[in-house]
This record gives sequence, structure tokens and C-alpha cells, in this order.
Amino acid sequence: MSVLTLAMAEGVYSVVRWGKPHRSLSYQFLALTGLTGDSGSNIAAYKPYFSNIEDLAQLVPLIMESGVGIGNSPINTKTEEAALKTIMNGCPVIKPNLRKVAYFLHSSSGSPFESISVFHDVDKKLDPRLEEFFERYRGPRVILSSNSEGERLTIPDIQASRVVLLAGDSMAFGAMVDDADTIASRLQADDQGRRYVNLGVPGVEAQDIICRLEDAAKRYEGRIDELIYLYCENDFIPNRPYGTPKEVVAWLKSFAEREKIAKVSVVFAPYIYMVAPELTRIDGTEGSRHPRREEERSELKKLVEAAGYRWVDIGTLAREEEDRQKTHFGVLSFFVDNGHPSPLGTKRIAERLESLD
Repeated sequence: MSVLTLAMAEGVYSVVRWGKPHRSLSYQFLALTGLTGDSGSNIAAYKPYFSNIEDLAQLVPLIMESGVGIGNSPINTKTEEAALKTIMNGCPVIKPNLRKVAYFLHSSSGSPFESISVFHDVDKKLDPRLEEFFERYRGPRVILSSNSEGERLTIPDIQASRVVLLAGDSMAFGAMVDDADTIASRLQADDQGRRYVNLGVPGVEAQDIICRLEDAAKRYEGRIDELIYLYCENDFIPNRPYGTPKEVVAWLKSFAEREKIAKVSVVFAPYIYMVAPELTRIDGTEGSRHPRREEERSELKKLVEAAGYRWVDIGTLAREEEDRQKTHFGVLSFFVDNGHPSPLGTKRIAERLESLD
């Protein structure tokens, strides 16, 4: 009879809360007794996490007032102060002289491999309620900086005459890795004779990347030794300008000839769902619905090699971690989320590019 009564109560409560995120009455009772996984106790090595998006939603007014950016979340907190991008010379760029701290929040409220991210000015004094929430659930902090030209800061900052341009979207930018851990910075650390320029901008398409490169060609006229183009899987958009491999490679050939660039590399950046489908294509999640783009990848590789350019596939490098680490899950260490390379990943990418010299 007690079980039947509880079942009826849960049913009525579910109808009342229909369409809204909620926890069961049983769960809420257990939470009061301290028996749930996210009850607030920080035991041993286990990091607290939150599973109810409403825990974050109730802080939205403070988040927007403080100019805090929230990524990978259904909650709209967009403000001009929080934005990372702006427009310069007609192209999307990172805001000049930016210096923000960024970190993931530990939460089970979203899809696997798409953790909620937080970013705000390094010197921002947060409301104590925000500070407490973020400190409780955050992962490691990283610093995201830009120079006066809206380029991601490369470390060390070498002021050499000859330059290497690294272009792309957030994969090139180095989302959620520190300034010193981007691909450009990894390469810069091993090459003191040239300056590596990170033109990566999160959330842009191929036409925006090309716009950025055209603008950089004017700024670095006659000084470009090499071009490294990060071709992200989400750039396969046939109905958009430069949305096919054929269009992009044709433009790269024209650009390299015009600017007299001797060396061009194309780095293919797939999502983790394409790299390790057996681990990530989980029914009911984003991974299960993610497009399969093997044909587009093959076409891109053929065109790149036919043009005489160097080819690097991040997916191949990630799978190599299985053998290197002697575990099936080694591939996961290559990424910080569903597609952006981790510090280990950027290190491996830089090593592979250097090995092709």
C-alpha cells in the first residue's frame, strides 16, 4: 500500500511539473537526508556536480549583470560584455586586448562531452553567490588572451619578421585550453625564428576564416612563410559559401600562389563522435544524431594531397593514443569536450606538423 501511495504521488507531481525540469519526490526526500550524489558533501577525491539546470538558471540575473559568459547551456545569458567576438575590417575577430578566465562546470544536466563552460574577465569581481557556485562546481581554470589585432595570444610572444598563419574556428583558436597550450603556442615554443599568428575565431564558418586570412595578408604582406589551415568537420556546409572541400582547397591554392606561401598544411578537425563512435554515439544524445561525414573527409584528403599540401587528421592522432596509453579510452584524453583538442591533443598535433618538415 505504501508503494502504491508513493507511485500515485509521483504521478500527480510529474503531471504538475510537466514540461519543466524537476526531480522526483523520492529524490528530493533523499537529498534532504544527504543520501544523493550531489547532496553537497565534498568527500575525498569526488568533485561535487549538479544535475538540475535550474540550479544554474536561478543565477541568470547575476550572471548577466556580471557579464559572465555561459556556453553549452540552454540558458540564454548573452550580453555584449560577455561576448568574445567582435567585427574588425569586416571580419569576425576575437575582441582586442581580451583577458578572460574560462572553465567547465561539473554537471550531468547536459549531453555527454558537451560540458557547460564559463568565461569572464580575469579581474572581474563576482557576486559572492556566483563565486560560491562556480568555485564549488568548476574544473581547472585556463586563460584566454588576445592582442591589439584581435589575435589569440601566442606564447612566447616572438617578434620575428617572418610569420606562420594558423587559421580556423574554435579548433584553431584553442577553446578551453590555456594561451600556452594552443597549437600555435606549441609550435612557437619550438621555433624562435618565426612568429606564429593565431587567427582562430570560435563559432565561424569557412567564409569568415577566409575573410580573416585576407585581412591578415594585408597586415603581414610579404612576410608569410607558412599557412596552417584547421578544417573543422562542421565546415562541410554545401549550401554556404566555401562550404565544400573543393571550394576551400581551390581558394587555398589561389591564396598561397598570390601571397607566395611556400608551405601549406591542412589539419582536419573532426568531432569526437566521428573519431570514436563506439564510445560516444550514445542513443538519445547528440552523438547518436551527429552526421557521418566519412565521404567528405575522404574528398578533402584527396584534394589536399593533390594540391601538394601537407595533411594531418586529428582523428588519426587521437586513435593513436589507444596504443600509446594501452587503453581503449586513451582516445578520450585527446579532447577537452566533443571536439576541441586538450593540452595533450595540441601537443600531439604540433609534434605531427613538425615531423612533416
